[in-house]
Amino acid sequence: MTAPRPSPNPGAAVRIRPCGTADQLVREEPLLLRIHDSQLLTMRTPGQDEDLALGFLVGEGIVQGPGGVAGTEFVPGDPARLQADELRVRLVKPPDAAVRGRLARTHEIRTSCGVCGVSDPQQLLEDMVPLLPGTPRVSRAQVHAMAALLQERQELFAATGACHGALVASPDGTVHGFGEDVGRHNALDKAIGAALRTGTDLTRAVVLLSGRTGYDLVVKCLRARIGVIASVSAPSALAFDLCHAAGATLLGFVRGNRLQVYCDAARLTD
Repeated sequence: MTAPRPSPNPGAAVRIRPCGTADQLVREEPLLLRIHDSQLLTMRTPGQDEDLALGFLVGEGIVQGPGGVAGTEFVPGDPARLQADELRVRLVKPPDAAVRGRLARTHEIRTSCGVCGVSDPQQLLEDMVPLLPGTPRVSRAQVHAMAALLQERQELFAATGACHGALVASPDGTVHGFGEDVGRHNALDKAIGAALRTGTDLTRAVVLLSGRTGYDLVVKCLRARIGVIASVSAPSALAFDLCHAAGATLLGFVRGNRLQVYCDAARLTD
């Protein structure tokens, strides 16, 4: 049994008529996150902004979960004055030096980025809480079923063909979080944030990604303590190194009858 499907966001796409034919394009608009004295800008597809913010904060190690956020306030932007939408986030505890440093390094949230000069996986794992060994346990058949659920829920992608998706589910197939966005980072942040806001224990969850598994997406999952990371496409070499070092299960090419295990098959039950 799966969680109720989130209501489609009618404002996430716009209809145009190129060369006399109707078509829909995914929206890509700025969102300014104000976190105490820090400002972070992202281009995102409108919708699930609070989920995006919570998932981002957890994935960047700013907070450990929803309990670290005291409140949020959404302030609509004014396109006529070139003002972006704002989401103001109040943390329970003022940022310490380490948190301020992380916020300073992420002054701009990019929809995609490279290795950013990081060559040693241990540098990215130093401040992370270890994963639970052998948890969760999931069958290959259920991973394929989750991939089908991800595709089924990607209504915005079906309409535009121009966005990414991410899904967080239990090993039994219960969906706890889903996100679609023009940015793959944002889609994952939305899915993680949605799952956390329902009280999901992410140490017992599986994540499905609609595209390639880059190191940056893996880092978000590991910081959220998600032990099984699967994708319909391939991982990067650094993503593999990170999962191997952290003891995470990394799966790729989950499509049709195919499923490639890149590291730690011990969490698979068959």
